[in-house]
Amino acid sequence: MRRSVLYSREEAHFLSARERQWTPHERQKVDVILSQLGGVDSILEIGCGSGQILKEVVKRVRYVVGVDESADRLQDAARVCRGAELIRARANELDFRERFDAVITSQMLHEVKMFGRPEEMNEILLVIKRALKPEGRYLLLDHLDPGEGSVRIRVPGDTEALLLEFKSRFRYRPVLLRKLCEGRYEINKRDIQDFLTKTWSLNSPMEEMEMNETHASFSREEAETMVEGIGLSVDTFIPFTNIEGDFRVHHATLEPPARPWERKFLLVAVKHAEQEPPAVNGGCLHGR
Repeated sequence: MRRSVLYSREEAHFLSARERQWTPHERQKVDVILSQLGGVDSILEIGCGSGQILKEVVKRVRYVVGVDESADRLQDAARVCRGAELIRARANELDFRERFDAVITSQMLHEVKMFGRPEEMNEILLVIKRALKPEGRYLLLDHLDPGEGSVRIRVPGDTEALLLEFKSRFRYRPVLLRKLCEGRYEINKRDIQDFLTKTWSLNSPMEEMEMNETHASFSREEAETMVEGIGLSVDTFIPFTNIEGDFRVHHATLEPPARPWERKFLLVAVKHAEQEPPAVNGGCLHGR
């Protein structure tokens, strides 16, 4: 169920402090967005949080607006994004009209999918479309669903204990885990992706939220269908952030024949200018 405010004050400050650590994964996320901003003069980021992306965008874009529903998150953003206009609002309340060359949502739509009203996703996507100028770009960054199937993994003792703790606390779905022998397991691909990317939240203010959502949120087909459904045209789809790095952090191993996969994506969609219908007179078209 949708919270009245997505993050409590304690959650917001904990999350902002974590984002300030600026891991290689976070650097990669910002870099893939910046790679798509050539020729952009105005940007809106919806769900800007603590300003992790905006603080880099303001260095190269003239007009930058960040929106978030959390006053606490915006206070953190204001400290690092002095060149951006910051607005407190829910995404579906915005009413910008053809003002921006680009709109960004970064790991925001999966929270709408998990915690929002059924119709809220489409409302937000229509807000984004209205905010874009003709030929403007929507940059949708989020978690990529690795798909069906299981893999075999090898984990050391500490990671094994953490995996079993995660299994007992994860509430979004039952974790499909089968022990093969000491330190070796068969596990669903979605479950191992959630484990590797959510252990940071255990025993923290963010545990309740993270244990009730998934980081296997959107397939490519689902993401493309969503944006095409509101009349945008998919231009680019970039998978990135290989899960192999998360295995290394946890000192775990993905066993052959399974191969590592990308766990995030950036989809770029374009709002093409609507063509005027041809003039009609007496049932005949004018011109050739």
